[in-house]
Amino acid sequence: MLLPILLAFANPCQPCHPQIVQSYEKTAMARSSSKHVTNLKSSEPFLDPITQTTFSITPGFLLKFSKPNQFEGFRQLSFAIGSGRVGHSFLFKQGNRLFQAPVSYYSETRQYQLSPGFQRRPQLDLTRVVEPSCLNCHTTAFNPVTLDITPGIGCERCHGNTARHLATAGKGPIVNPKKLNTHERDSICAQCHLTGAARVARYRPSGDTYKPGLNLSNFSAIFTEPQSGDDNSIGVTSHYESLSLSQCRLPDNQPLSCTTCHDPHSEPPDATTYFNNRCQSCHDTKPCKQTNDTNCISCHMPKASGRGVDHSSYTNHSIPRDKSPRQPASKALTPFWADSTNDRDLGLAQAILNRIDQAQPLLEAAAKANPKDLTVLSQLAQIHDRQGREANALPLYEAILKLDPAHPTASTNLAVIRAKAGRLSDAISLWRTALKSNPAQTGVRMNLAQALLRQGNRAAAIEEIKTALSYDPDQPAARRILTQLQ
Repeated sequence: MLLPILLAFANPCQPCHPQIVQSYEKTAMARSSSKHVTNLKSSEPFLDPITQTTFSITPGFLLKFSKPNQFEGFRQLSFAIGSGRVGHSFLFKQGNRLFQAPVSYYSETRQYQLSPGFQRRPQLDLTRVVEPSCLNCHTTAFNPVTLDITPGIGCERCHGNTARHLATAGKGPIVNPKKLNTHERDSICAQCHLTGAARVARYRPSGDTYKPGLNLSNFSAIFTEPQSGDDNSIGVTSHYESLSLSQCRLPDNQPLSCTTCHDPHSEPPDATTYFNNRCQSCHDTKPCKQTNDTNCISCHMPKASGRGVDHSSYTNHSIPRDKSPRQPASKALTPFWADSTNDRDLGLAQAILNRIDQAQPLLEAAAKANPKDLTVLSQLAQIHDRQGREANALPLYEAILKLDPAHPTASTNLAVIRAKAGRLSDAISLWRTALKSNPAQTGVRMNLAQALLRQGNRAAAIEEIKTALSYDPDQPAARRILTQLQ
């Protein structure tokens, strides 16, 4: 069993808004991450039958793993992600990156099991990098230099920068979502609760990012598509998408918003009564025909299994009239905000979904229109590369590295082309550049080791293989090569 995780950050809004802060800190959003996990209960060892790895977590928040006659090790877990309502995932530091642990805690079953996405891995994976964009919806702030977090979702995520407001004793400007227009108001919730089938960062030369009070559609192009007919699961971040399909929202210029039903500053002690009152504030109170015990959400917002997250369930926010999940009318990849996307964004979305035939002509046109768009150039280069057109990919990778000499994807893939051409020194330099960004790239490090061997630098090759195994111990090829070289 997992004990509640305690928050430990002094909220500067407390002096003026003590009741709001006190109630908010009990919500799931405020508890969306933590680095105070010393009260974590230890786990009994359990075996992953696929990788044959045994895991356990100690009271000191240490993840231990072992595979008979092959390896054993540990990772000191640094942070917990999740409020505990569904469960907790865990992060650990190694080198200059944060990684997701392969073990999570699931509240529904009160068990430690493999983390989402790890169930089908043939080998133990300790190299799943956690990108800053992933932490954006689980933490107040992330420092990529110290790899530290400010836990929970703080006030600024919805109210914007509070510096001037605090410096002027509450007289300075602050974002009040109630005073925003519909799109700006809903953007605040959609920034974390709308992912769609593909989410694309729009091209912004200034490099600025979304802030509360602005329109999210100016920063992110989000595309949706219907799920297959036999898929009754609900996406972890699809609540806002589902709500947009509700008949409660569609009429009368979208009167229903997230805050119509949810108080972002508190959670009700009696959810059934609270949400019944929310429903009945718009609908005439009539005796329920289905049951004598009125519970609107049990029928009209049924729970379904979490898509991609085992041992979990989520509420259907499309508010269907029956218990069947409502599906969008369109059967194609569709921009969520119809008037805010272009062919460049659609091409990137198609590439994310691996629909190369649809993506390539759009990306070709976008690259021609804007040869400084790194995201487009990178996707287009990788398409050419995967299809064996290295001659087409080569100038694109070179163009990317002129704009961004540390670009990890371009460095990695151009190094392969250089190595094939016999330019080992160039390839080695490029692979080292890529590893500065993410030192846990096993394939890159093994390529580097092979290139060093071809140059006759046996000692350096051995060190690279040892480093690869320190990040990724369940690599039989690396262990085999290391045995041969030592």
